[in-house]
Amino acid sequence: MKERIKNTIRRYVIALAWVYYTLLILWAALYFVTGDRYGIMAIINSLALYIFLPLPLVLPLAIIFRRRELWIGFAVGVILFTWLWGGLFLPRTPQPRTDDQSLSVMTYNVLGTHQQTAPAIKLIRTEDADVVFLQEVNTALAKALEEELSEQYPYQYLDPHDDVTGMGTISKFPIHPTGETLPLKWVGIPQILTLDWDGQDIKLINFHMWATGLASPKIIALNYRAREAQALFLADFVRIAAYQNPVIVAGDANFTDLSDAYKLVTDVLIDSWRVAGFGFGHTTPGCDRSGGSRPHFYGIPVPRWLVRIDYVFHSNHFATAEARLAQFDGVSDHRGVIAKLVLNK
Repeated sequence: MKERIKNTIRRYVIALAWVYYTLLILWAALYFVTGDRYGIMAIINSLALYIFLPLPLVLPLAIIFRRRELWIGFAVGVILFTWLWGGLFLPRTPQPRTDDQSLSVMTYNVLGTHQQTAPAIKLIRTEDADVVFLQEVNTALAKALEEELSEQYPYQYLDPHDDVTGMGTISKFPIHPTGETLPLKWVGIPQILTLDWDGQDIKLINFHMWATGLASPKIIALNYRAREAQALFLADFVRIAAYQNPVIVAGDANFTDLSDAYKLVTDVLIDSWRVAGFGFGHTTPGCDRSGGSRPHFYGIPVPRWLVRIDYVFHSNHFATAEARLAQFDGVSDHRGVIAKLVLNK
């Protein structure tokens, strides 16, 4: 009787492992073939990291049952994971020394639906980046930036709105709007500026791309297409701009690094986190408050820091010396990303 129960459990466990392997390989095949073409697949791709969560549980099963097919499936899963994210955990090649002249930049979505300015001011002051790209700047924060940070950041270009569409860039070095624009509708109108960094002109682009939200698969697919169009226009603009000057592009992309939009952008620009960051670098969702992006299911908020959607990109004029997450301010639904960049000689 015991032997029969043991064999039954064995069969069911192996069957479950095979179901998991089948789903994993099916997702991988669809991802590499269709990308974000279909709404449901686009959402799954955004959260694909979590498809690999059961993988470590298969290892003891392979050891206990000594089944070759379990080992093969486990190896395929490990290879897939390593291909997609393994580089984020490997030792980095030597980066430029940070004691060389470097430009530190931070992108930071402050969440524009609250009036608490002190946490953002404290974080910006503490992190002390040379240039700060801000998204969702409301009028209260814009006033606080002008009143409290004008000595640390004398150059400020702010476009506040009392919702999520406000934008702002503040700098220790002179910045000037170029008058250029990007087409299409964005969450916040992109800011295109010129930075004078000790005599070197650098093109800056502060952006906030279209969000997805919870909707039908058809609407989700349309939102992904809109974001891909934004990514395409951004990439085309940078491709031309980089012939004249170094370029830094930073902001809230609302896409993950497995998306088609990410591939369009990184065809032209370098993702500083992929070069010098360590770990997944997840930036959202953060604080659970009204107006934030942290979803709830049956009244229960999802865990924090599930995906990476905030980026510092740069042209190949720069090398990334360092990339890290900013401190969490306790009120935003995002964490900032900081990169130290060194001009290639």
